[in-house]
Amino acid sequence: MNVSPNFSPSIKLMKPYFILSGFFYLLSMFLLLLINPHAPLSDFSIVGWVHLYMLGFIMMAIFSAMAQLGPIVVETKHHNVNVFKYIWIFLSVGLLLMLGGFYINIGFLAFGGFFVFIAMSMYAVEFLLTLKNSKRKTSITNAMKMSSLFLLIGIISGLTISFGFMGIIDINPHLLLKMHTFGLIVGFVILLIMGISIILIPMFGYSKRISDNEFSNSFLTLSAGVGIMLLSPFFLTPFLENISFILTFLAIALYLYQLYKMSTSRAKIVHDIWAKSMYVGFVSFVISFVLLTGNLAFENETVLKLGMWIMLVGFFGFLIMGNFYKIIPFLVWFQVYSPLIEQRPVPMLYELLPEKLSRYQWFYSTLGLILSSIGILIHEAQIFYAGAAFLAVGAVMFFMAINKMLKID
Repeated sequence: MNVSPNFSPSIKLMKPYFILSGFFYLLSMFLLLLINPHAPLSDFSIVGWVHLYMLGFIMMAIFSAMAQLGPIVVETKHHNVNVFKYIWIFLSVGLLLMLGGFYINIGFLAFGGFFVFIAMSMYAVEFLLTLKNSKRKTSITNAMKMSSLFLLIGIISGLTISFGFMGIIDINPHLLLKMHTFGLIVGFVILLIMGISIILIPMFGYSKRISDNEFSNSFLTLSAGVGIMLLSPFFLTPFLENISFILTFLAIALYLYQLYKMSTSRAKIVHDIWAKSMYVGFVSFVISFVLLTGNLAFENETVLKLGMWIMLVGFFGFLIMGNFYKIIPFLVWFQVYSPLIEQRPVPMLYELLPEKLSRYQWFYSTLGLILSSIGILIHEAQIFYAGAAFLAVGAVMFFMAINKMLKID
């Protein structure tokens, strides 16, 4: 892999994405103190929180990371890097309008969905055109392409759902819910995490990388599972949904085996903040995978809610925070300080990481995840709120750490 600053946008251009991702994570953790943890998943207060967390924190983080890492992985320049000047604006405006639709007046929902659609489309189309210029054709680049297509389908279905809720079009919005959630969470987020982790885990974790053919097995199986789920609202619904779940189960099982192979091949073991975050993240992934698989058999609302909670906050959350602690200091040092090495003293890479702050963040966030999960499991709101308070403290520290890492002399 040719790591060149010419392939990725400047850290100054991407700075709003990193900061907004941390801010929306902070906001979503504090909002936990105001929601009812016993409310059903269909409750708009829960749905609104999920959209704040997914669009504000996770999507903003993915856009920031992929804008930097994607071109480096495929060794080509962005097709049009200038679109990143505007994507975060459309996404932020759309998210705020959607929150207004969930919490104030449903009339805002479609308007917010339209702005989010513009942002997602700009990212997906630009990324697909960037990948088209690449000479590297691997299963990882194919996973990036497929995830971008699933993103477009997922956001189109979401916009259609908002039109249905408002009565703009005559459609049952609940019919497309699985298509929307599966397309975005599994087809975009999880597929992208699977592909990028095959690169980042060997790079940051000092382990051997699996072969392209091995990753193809899990990538193609998951893509087939998501594709079938996207067809399920239109015909043979129960049958296709079951086939989709089976393929998704097999794909994730293959991926977990690939993770095991990489983790056991580490040349040296360093328990830094990145590694500790990965431990929590992938343990959460296994637990949520077991819970969500079990829910298919028992259809228990608590099991489903707990599985989704641990996946969103434990798996997605800790993976993003841990990788921010590696990616941001590297990008700042590589783009800002490395050209100045012969001109003046520059900080070492490890000096750009607020180590004490990141350790405290990990501790409070981990404790918060455990307590909040117990609260959901035993239906005890006070324990959940105690966990949410610890998560909020961790979120404050995470936001402070991002700003410290992005402080450029």
